[in-house]
Amino acid sequence: MTKIKELKANEIGEIGIIRRIAKILDSGYLGDDCAVLEDGGDYLVVTTDMLHRTTDFPREMSGEDVGWMSVAVSLSDVASMGARPIGVVVAMGLPGDTAVDFIDGLARGMRDCAKTYGTDIVGGDTDQHAELTLVTTALGRVKKDKLKLRSGARVGDLLCVTGYLGTPAAAYKALIEGREAPEKDKKVLIERFFRPKPRVEEGMRLSNYKEVTAMMDVSDGLGKSVYELSNASKVGFLVDADRLPLLEATRRLAKSREELLDMAVCFGGEFELLFTLDPSGLDKVKDVDFTVIGRTVEAGLTLDDRGSMKPITCKGYEHLKKKRDDLH
Repeated sequence: MTKIKELKANEIGEIGIIRRIAKILDSGYLGDDCAVLEDGGDYLVVTTDMLHRTTDFPREMSGEDVGWMSVAVSLSDVASMGARPIGVVVAMGLPGDTAVDFIDGLARGMRDCAKTYGTDIVGGDTDQHAELTLVTTALGRVKKDKLKLRSGARVGDLLCVTGYLGTPAAAYKALIEGREAPEKDKKVLIERFFRPKPRVEEGMRLSNYKEVTAMMDVSDGLGKSVYELSNASKVGFLVDADRLPLLEATRRLAKSREELLDMAVCFGGEFELLFTLDPSGLDKVKDVDFTVIGRTVEAGLTLDDRGSMKPITCKGYEHLKKKRDDLH
């Protein structure tokens, strides 16, 4: 009798697993950065993220850094919906030999991040776990007419992003891979890597503009984000490589243009906002700094690298693709 091969999680990856689960759940709340629930005249948005020591927190991070990042991840999702954060719940799985000073640092980092963006840690759970694991659930509220989803992009819209791309990739190469760089550059890159700043205020401001047609965060990388935005809106994107916003420290660290573009498109970890904008709104949005990096087209995901058209095939960081569970 022929034995049927059992399909493994790392053969289909995070995206494949999510699609299978979504089909089973048959829920109308799936598909955006947050679930969207009716709450009187507003919408309540809810998101949950799980982070682990092995895959998410380099050993060089302090307890404060880890705590900050764990909250920033979920607040970035709330920001992408145009919502105001109203609370964060945290579940901590701690190895028994974790230093108490480190745990104190975790709490301070969580508190500081939440308060910086106008909210608080309002509850959670703690238990013993084989690996440091943090699960954060953030809640936000937004007026119904200001909610931003991934599904509103239209052909002809501009593709825009806040902040800079490729910074976490550059920091990773300097810190983890030992790439040589001036100490001043390393400091800038690592600070942005360890203490990401979710664009909460920018998200709420962008929600005021009807010309902003779709929005999501780019924590998993620009490549994965345009892929998901494309799927949700049933459109394609043409991205101009020369328009990608990059810190000079990131440019200096890259060994080649090819590596620089890979860092900007494929690595992730930026916690910036990616949004589409009707061209009529370009001169209206004055209270948010952003860069136009491309435009919405009928189909396809293409990078225009100085006239050389290349398909965007990378989909950023994806869990459940590794063959081992103990690799970063």
